[in-house]
Amino acid sequence: MKQRLAVLRSVTLVSVSTYVEYALGLVVSIWIARTLGPADFGRYAFTVWLCSWLMTCSNHALTTSSTKFIAEADGAGRPDLASHIAYRLSRYQNVSSAVVVLLFVLATLIIRPVEWRQSLWPISGLVIVAVVSKANYAMLVAIEKGQERFEPVSLATVLSGVINVGLISAATMVHAGLVAFFALFAVACLMLNLINRLAFHRYCRPFSAGPIPDDVGKRLSRHLRLTAALVLLISLRSSTIEVFLLNTYATSTAVGFFAIASTLTRGAVELLSVGLTTTLLPYMAKSFGKNGSAQAARLLTEAARFYWAAGLVIAGVGLVTTPEIVTLMYGNRYVGAIPTIEAMLVLAGLLLVSNSIGAFQIVVDRQDDRVRISVLALTVNAVFGVALVPFFGLVGAMITYAGTRFAELSLAIFYLRKTTRGSLPLMPMARLFAAALVATAMAWLSVAVIPSRFGFIVGGLVFVGIFVPASFVVGYWNEEDYQVMTMITDRLGPPGRTLMRGLTSLHGPAAKASS
Repeated sequence: MKQRLAVLRSVTLVSVSTYVEYALGLVVSIWIARTLGPADFGRYAFTVWLCSWLMTCSNHALTTSSTKFIAEADGAGRPDLASHIAYRLSRYQNVSSAVVVLLFVLATLIIRPVEWRQSLWPISGLVIVAVVSKANYAMLVAIEKGQERFEPVSLATVLSGVINVGLISAATMVHAGLVAFFALFAVACLMLNLINRLAFHRYCRPFSAGPIPDDVGKRLSRHLRLTAALVLLISLRSSTIEVFLLNTYATSTAVGFFAIASTLTRGAVELLSVGLTTTLLPYMAKSFGKNGSAQAARLLTEAARFYWAAGLVIAGVGLVTTPEIVTLMYGNRYVGAIPTIEAMLVLAGLLLVSNSIGAFQIVVDRQDDRVRISVLALTVNAVFGVALVPFFGLVGAMITYAGTRFAELSLAIFYLRKTTRGSLPLMPMARLFAAALVATAMAWLSVAVIPSRFGFIVGGLVFVGIFVPASFVVGYWNEEDYQVMTMITDRLGPPGRTLMRGLTSLHGPAAKASS
């Protein structure tokens, strides 16, 4: 129970900072989109996407391996080893970033992207600044996660987000152009790095050079090789093919619509799951270091249940509220993005459970399975993309995205069943899915009968008001979940205890036993 409360504290800390970051980032995205218009916003989105891809190439396996092996060493009572691993991998990251930047400069000389027009070298320089800053920031955050310290990243995201909003608001008032907005993006990456680095010295253990035992070194090298291949494969199938083909065969507007869909979907996913996603890997790795794979498999089942519940909320609320939210925030010029956003939100929600499988495979050193999954998923992605996007544009990109995500989940479940007794709680998940369908239908009806620009708020409340009690009625939560919920609601005083009594009364003996 103490471990669950520690996890809950970390989840809360990361979640709150992420909510603030997402809210501020959404405001920034809306202002930029309204100022630039669909075409220039598509060019801006393409440049930001390129930075994200280059950052992924710079860090490849290093962030995941850092978190896993540092947390595992701490779990085994070896903080000195954790320090040595952090030092070695941070040096690797510096070399990796330098190689990626050099390759980017060479590619720019040869290709000369038309999206940047007359501002080729200013934007190229800003890309380098943004990539190096953000990649180094991500590496330090991985070390912090391995040490189970989430304060630095929380402070960095909130403070840099507030500063960035001020800068962007000033730029929109003077109707700044594409280069100016991207310059502010590079500045935001620099601020994020600086603030996080200062907070790291305040909250985290320093790391230093030192020996790594041969057995750990061999496992680390193998993990790096497999994870590097995996991350690079994932970077190619994480909408890379769709964006590249849209940029080549469609229009900048289509790229902008796809980018807005990706941004809103990522925000919705992080809003409801970032705390669990951020803390799951280090806690699972620490449990693996202490007790082996049996405890990690148990955490897999628990994480899958929470991911599934969060995913259904994303899918249901997203489907109900998207049309009015997009029109209200972005204006009528972006109405064409609504079907893409709805489809991506539903897919992201239903497939969110795959995050728990991925974390388990990382912890128990089944990266070879993840590489196989990624190779096959990338093949599906390429086949669908080449066959559909050049002819059907944005619709083809969404079909490609959907086919790839479903193929990936199916393969992940297949390999999970081959290697462990850990499994997904399919029957409770099916019951909760039925409850989500009912809640979505009722929420959609409420939006349809309320003639208001803010009817989506009522729809969202109706969904939550039906879905949450229904999750208790269908018996989705177990006894340990009720114990944690009871401890949380007790801190809210009489209203919290009244709420918990009402919820537990909806279920049977398992719930009542812990209340």
